[in-house]
Amino acid sequence: MRKLRFTASVVLVLHLFVFIRIDAQAPVQSVIKGILIDGQAQTIPGATVQLKNGTDSALYKSTISTGRGEFVFNSVKSGIYYIEVTVVGFKKLTVPNLVKNEDNKTIDIGTLTLKNDNKTLSGVTIKAETPPIEHQIDKTVVNIGQNITTEGATVWEVLRKLPGVQVTPDGQITLNGKPGVNVLIDGKTTYLSAEDLAGLLGGMQASGIQRIELMSNPSSKYDAAGTAGIINIVKKKNTKEGVNGSVNTSVGQGYYGRYNGGFTFNYKNNLINLFVNNTYTYNKKYSSSNVTSDISGANNNLLTEQVSANNSNSTTRSYRPTLGLDIYLSKRTTLTLSGTSGLGSSGSGLVSGMDVLDSLRNKANRIAYSSRLHDNPFNYTAGIQLAHQLDTAGRSFTVSADHSEYRNFPLQTNYNTLDGATGNFVSETDNLLVQHRQLDIYAVKADYVLPLKNKGSFEVGIKSSYVKAINNNTVYDLPGGQQLIDLAQSDYSVNSENINAAYVNLNKSWSNLSAEAGLRAEQTVTKGKELLTDEAVSLNYLQLFPTLFLNDKINEQNSLTLRLGRRTDRPDYHELVPFRRPQTATLFFQGNPDLKPQVSWHGELSWNFQQALTLTLNYDIYRDYIRTFPFLDTNRTTITRRPTNIQGAHSWEIDLNYAKKLLSWWSTDNTLALYRNAFNGQAAGYSLDNAGLVSLQLNTNNSFQISSVISAECDFEYDTKRQFVNSTYGAYSVLDLGLKRSLFAGKGSLTLNANNILQSEDRNAIDRNSGLYQVTNLHFYSRSVSLSFAYRFGSGKTAKTRLDSGSADEQKRAGN
Repeated sequence: MRKLRFTASVVLVLHLFVFIRIDAQAPVQSVIKGILIDGQAQTIPGATVQLKNGTDSALYKSTISTGRGEFVFNSVKSGIYYIEVTVVGFKKLTVPNLVKNEDNKTIDIGTLTLKNDNKTLSGVTIKAETPPIEHQIDKTVVNIGQNITTEGATVWEVLRKLPGVQVTPDGQITLNGKPGVNVLIDGKTTYLSAEDLAGLLGGMQASGIQRIELMSNPSSKYDAAGTAGIINIVKKKNTKEGVNGSVNTSVGQGYYGRYNGGFTFNYKNNLINLFVNNTYTYNKKYSSSNVTSDISGANNNLLTEQVSANNSNSTTRSYRPTLGLDIYLSKRTTLTLSGTSGLGSSGSGLVSGMDVLDSLRNKANRIAYSSRLHDNPFNYTAGIQLAHQLDTAGRSFTVSADHSEYRNFPLQTNYNTLDGATGNFVSETDNLLVQHRQLDIYAVKADYVLPLKNKGSFEVGIKSSYVKAINNNTVYDLPGGQQLIDLAQSDYSVNSENINAAYVNLNKSWSNLSAEAGLRAEQTVTKGKELLTDEAVSLNYLQLFPTLFLNDKINEQNSLTLRLGRRTDRPDYHELVPFRRPQTATLFFQGNPDLKPQVSWHGELSWNFQQALTLTLNYDIYRDYIRTFPFLDTNRTTITRRPTNIQGAHSWEIDLNYAKKLLSWWSTDNTLALYRNAFNGQAAGYSLDNAGLVSLQLNTNNSFQISSVISAECDFEYDTKRQFVNSTYGAYSVLDLGLKRSLFAGKGSLTLNANNILQSEDRNAIDRNSGLYQVTNLHFYSRSVSLSFAYRFGSGKTAKTRLDSGSADEQKRAGN
């Protein structure tokens, strides 16, 4: 089967090569094209290029120059034309007398040089509007800087507002109703567990984020991890010369108070680009839940019922200093050094009271449980990258190396008392869990881009990453204040993973058709060892991941896009460690060293009308689907949650998106999604065959420009009941409102936000498994009001374009 897939992938790539070769030999019809550069021979992307009628100056066609400074007009009718090129920071350029006829089907203007505009415009603000959401051939780009309700928020809170993104009650991120999302920061995989990722993103301010890219079917350039796709968080990068910067602060009040603040400083000239920033975030949250667990015997007769009320809070303090330096070694060569660290403290507390009932639902005893956890996490990422542009045609070579380290030192105290039915004291337990988690990540990669004739390109790259995860968990019993090691509940494991990857990617455009095909190969070597029991895990396997994108521009109003690809999801490191960790008095989590990687095939077809209305159909097929289930222990009292492979699964989804500027003062963006997840297989003898549940998700965002300095925004999300295997989550909704006042001639702003004003995010969850039926009512006290202030300083002009020098692709799965 693997040989068959490899052969099919090779044939796919060879076919695209043949198309390119045939097209290179055939004449290209009705084309006017050229390349834009500045006075230093640097290409100019993002310029507006207009093709106008030479007789009446009417606009015929318009386009934007690519990242390589290229522009192309296809299917141009015979006539006389002229071209106007405009971009901020440069003088307008006009190219007259372009005669198009049957004898002159291709007009290659060649290289056009734009001159710098040295005029200082006093009291005039030039504003380039960026759409809130952009749909591209392989991704959806959300420009969160356009969203008022993200002011003063953390990145974790912003994720929950993105179209198609959900966060489940246990902190798992889903995309388009599917779990298995790989979260990247500036193209680098985070390698963190759901818990640690929530902590990291909860300490990052949204004010430092430029955009977030959603990729349900990423190209072969990206790591294959993430069967639901990739969420890439792209931080802001300075593009202005001279001294520039900003300061921001926010204070809010919900169930508890919260605040954050930070600053950025940039200095850029022809030799260097220096970037320094630091942020501080303090946040405290409160939530509660009520859980009823019915435990049955072999004949489905009720044995016992557990009814508990749980109250929890969490506190996070974090500092995130960042330093970056671009060194321009030549006009075409940039050396980039960067470093980011995160430090602070976090803590959480849980108080739980549980009544244990007998088969007749009479009270048998009561368990009181309390837990406190404190941690001082520390992490840093350092990277170096050399980017070289070989020529003005767009040939480029990039090589980079990164090292990241995450360290956690959680201390968890657990105290448990057991009382009889009449309240008489029976027993107590008191223990301390001392944890040390360390994750080291090393990655090197190289990429080469070769432009092909007639709007095509060839990309190839290699990458090698090595990850080492250390988990040392020691449990101490505390009878009478003594500390006695409990080796039966302790563990010490070391896991490592080496992934060697190579990819090839080809893209080509014809008059109305664009195509991109790629193939990625990844060899994975995983080793793990439990030092206390001497258990070992060793895996070595090769996987191939083909991708295909086709876009057909049917006419000026309609276009079709097809996306196909194969993805994988490797288990989180903590999911492989067989350590049994307490979560409540009767609930535990334990890793599964026998977990297999999850693999999926994704197919997607979308129709776009007038760049405003998009209809998308998705279908996914999974093998060895990973899901965490609650299992009833042999004592028929405690419950252990363990990640498990399900033999098969499939899902479908229908998305309808409408985004448009309806009036000069009103913009709207709406997404309606219908989806269903179905599963087949079993776990521990319990059938997981489930046809699933049809669910609906609605996201709507409306922005209003009330005056030249005042704007407002309304965000609303509604999710119906949804199901993942044998877990069902209830419906919920969230309404956010925002009001923004521009200050100091646009350099400052004051923003007032009200989040979850209806306090309607509560939901229930139902879990079913052999001998267990569990109902949980979850209460999220997330209603809050915040006031944010931001100010930008400096007067540097837009810098001359240079090759982007951000490293890419690395850090998601840490151990708990």
